[in-house]
Amino acid sequence: MRRVPPLLTLPEARMQHELERAAAIAAGAAVYRRQTVRLVLVCIGDYVVGVAIMGLSLHITDVNLAQVLFYVGLLRALGGPMWTVLFSLWLEENP
Repeated sequence: MRRVPPLLTLPEARMQHELERAAAIAAGAAVYRRQTVRLVLVCIGDYVVGVAIMGLSLHITDVNLAQVLFYVGLLRALGGPMWTVLFSLWLEENP
């Protein structure tokens, strides 16, 4: 069997540089993944807190206080995650 020579030969310094570059890219991807998971968990937490406040408003006998709690819970459940995502995107662009 005949051995085929490599199509491209790279110097050792170039191969080492490419390995370091690939390691840096992998480390950056891991950091981005952790930040994304943290952001999703914070948004889920905001939503759950808002729904809990709306649920609490159903058990309040004072009508005015119940309405205020319901709308505060609605704002927290829907507005909290939205502002969290917008603020985090703004912080990524403006460190």
